[in-house]
Parts: sequence; structure tokens; C-alpha cells
Amino acid sequence: MLIKKYKNKNENIKKKKNVYTYKKLFLIISIVIIISIVLYILLFSISGLNVVKAQLIIEEGIIEIKHEDNSWFIPENGTLLCEYDKIRTHENSSAIIILFESSIIRLDSNTEVMIKEVIEDIESTNVKILQSTGRTWNTISKISGIDNYDVQTPTTVASVRGTTFVVKVESNGSTEVGVNHGLVNVSSLKNGIIKNTISVEENESVTIFFDKTDQPLDKKPFLKDDWVQSNIDKDNKDFLEIKKDLYNRLEPYIPELKEKYNVTDEELDILIEGYIRGDFELPDNTPDWILDIIELS
Repeated sequence: MLIKKYKNKNENIKKKKNVYTYKKLFLIISIVIIISIVLYILLFSISGLNVVKAQLIIEEGIIEIKHEDNSWFIPENGTLLCEYDKIRTHENSSAIIILFESSIIRLDSNTEVMIKEVIEDIESTNVKILQSTGRTWNTISKISGIDNYDVQTPTTVASVRGTTFVVKVESNGSTEVGVNHGLVNVSSLKNGIIKNTISVEENESVTIFFDKTDQPLDKKPFLKDDWVQSNIDKDNKDFLEIKKDLYNRLEPYIPELKEKYNVTDEELDILIEGYIRGDFELPDNTPDWILDIIELS
């Protein structure tokens, strides 16, 4: 009798959990679809789909650009960038590369990168950055539409899909990758061939030494200095601005969402933040057609 009692209790709890899971699931779908439609109408239809792929913002100091085989020159602030463009910062200088108007690469002093690849087609958008020296802060937002983002150094390849991480390259090619948010797959390179790969998660880092690229990779805590913390603060400020703007765009739809799904302000806030960051946690049994809708958005 006691066993039956607890069995029935567990079944009731399971049923309630399933109801909550599917409530959350379909709420996510509704929000994703509405956000996607609103963003499409308000952003892309207005601009005629002319989204700027890459643009240079000069923060301070001396910044130079080199177009393929041409000479280095000092660009104007806001210069549009193309594939094979090289960008370098001098001492006490910093710059930002904005990708698809929402993802950001911040260049520290004495840093040089090249935009190796920016491919945008119907199926996916891929970006590859070659970093020869210096330090970059990479904030890759899923709402930018970038499906695959790689940073390659002389000894390392870091691959992500929506995350925030640091790449620091020493003069000899040794590379440190530190992750602030999300997950980064880091591979060691020797003569252009991948030797080892490791998944680096939030608040972790890995270093690939130029003379030990064929050795196993070990993770360690990500030590955050003042430069890293300043970039975290900048990202948080940018995130709040994006979130505020998105709330303003969604304002006409919010009362209906709250009434129809009995969702609280806190739950709605979590879901909107999840959409911006691209880190929804969906149930394992989520149907493929729902995953397709979210992926399409």
C-alpha cells in the first residue's frame, strides 16, 4: 500500500514536470518565432538585407590596415573591411572589428589579425580570423547569424558557435585561449595539421606552447586581468542595451504571451536573455521540427 502510494505520487510529480516542460518548450517557440519576425521586419526589410559584414572602429592610438598585397595605411574610423584585409594596432592602441553588426572582436595593443574568410550563403555563415600576434577579445553572438567562427594562430585553432573568449598569441606563436562564456573547441597545430583537441568551458583556459604542439592539452583556471575585466564590463553594458532594445521591439506582444502561457516577468526575462545569448536549454525529447524552427530563427 505504501509502495503504491509513493508510486502514484511519483507519477503525479512526473506528469506535472512534463506539463511544465512542454509549457516552457512552447513558450520558447512562441518567443523565438515572434522575435524572429520582429527582427526580420524591423531590421532586415528596412535595410534591404544589406548587412555590413565587417567594419573597423578605432578606439585609440594608431591603427593600420593592409589590403592583400598593398601597403599598410592608416584608415578612417568606420572603414568597411573585406576578406584578406589585415589589421594591426600599435603600442597603446586599440580597435574593434564589428561582424554582421552585432558580433565583436576587440584588438589589444600590438595585435595583428587578418580576416581570412567571411562566407555567407543560404545554409550557413562562416568567419575565420588569422591572428599572428597580440590579444583579442571575441564576443560572437548567435543573433548575428554566424554559424561557425574560427580563430587560427600559428599553433592553435579555436572554434565556436556563440560565445565569449580571449586569444593571446606570443611572439613565438605560443597561444593561450581563455573562455568567459560558453564553450570553445581548441586544437593544437603542427605544420598546419591538427594534433590534439580539447573543449574549454566557461572560466577555463588552455595554453599551446610553440614547441609542444603534439603533446596532450591541459586546462587550467582562466585568470582575468584588468584588460579582460574591462571587456567583460563592456560586454555587459552592450548586452543590456541589446536587451532593452529587444524589449522595446517586443512590447506589443508581451501581454499576450504572459496571458496565454501564464508566464512571469522573471521567466520571460530568462527566455529573452537566453535568446540573445543563444543558450536555451531544451528537453532531450524536443521534436526535430521545433529544433528546426529555432535553428532557422
